[in-house]
Amino acid sequence: MTKTNFILQNFDTQIFGFPVYNYRPNSLSEIENAAAEIPADAGLVCMRTPKSWSHLMPKTQFRRIECLVVMESKLENNTSNNLPVNVRICSQADAEVCKIIAANCFQHDRYHKDPMIDDQTAAATKAQWAFNNVTERGDASFVIEIENEILGFNLCLLSTTTAIIDLIGVSPTHQGKGFGRKLVKAALNYYTNKAQIIRVGTQSDNHASISLYKSLGFREVEEYVTYHWTSNQNEDPRCRKN
Repeated sequence: MTKTNFILQNFDTQIFGFPVYNYRPNSLSEIENAAAEIPADAGLVCMRTPKSWSHLMPKTQFRRIECLVVMESKLENNTSNNLPVNVRICSQADAEVCKIIAANCFQHDRYHKDPMIDDQTAAATKAQWAFNNVTERGDASFVIEIENEILGFNLCLLSTTTAIIDLIGVSPTHQGKGFGRKLVKAALNYYTNKAQIIRVGTQSDNHASISLYKSLGFREVEEYVTYHWTSNQNEDPRCRKN
């Protein structure tokens, strides 16, 4: 194992205000001594491994945060390309609204689940992630708009023949009304004839999302577990939450 396994995450580092690294072990044998190799300036190190590697984690200083379920669906050529009612392609002018929604609608993501990360920072990562996707990073984005109010978004990427639902969210006051389903359908329809497969990742305890994706033809294909190491993890987490 070398220090090159620890990759500095510029996006997260800017938001957190200290270096954030992603640790990518190449094999099981590298995990047990990973903590000894953590860069001295690290405030947070994230590691995501196959679920089958979980038995090694009690030997490390990494804390289990979430189980991520990857789901996918084949895109059929006969699917309509029409977007659902009230859904349209997102424009850069929508970036600020999507940023506000993203700052308030997530609870199951790994940063909100980590008791050593304050909720304001966790929300800021989602907010900036949404803004960046709309303005520069995403391939296609969709918003649901009713009476001139944007109520949710679906921000997607495209990697060769695979479309990816990268970030999807609905305003907290409008959840449970079927808007998430419309936003997923928008991606399914849009990427017909543009991609062969569409993928999404969601937390294993986010039962509403898993149920939604399954009802639209997605199936579970992979499971990963996310772990964190933080420089403050010996503090009382109750002092970290806002």
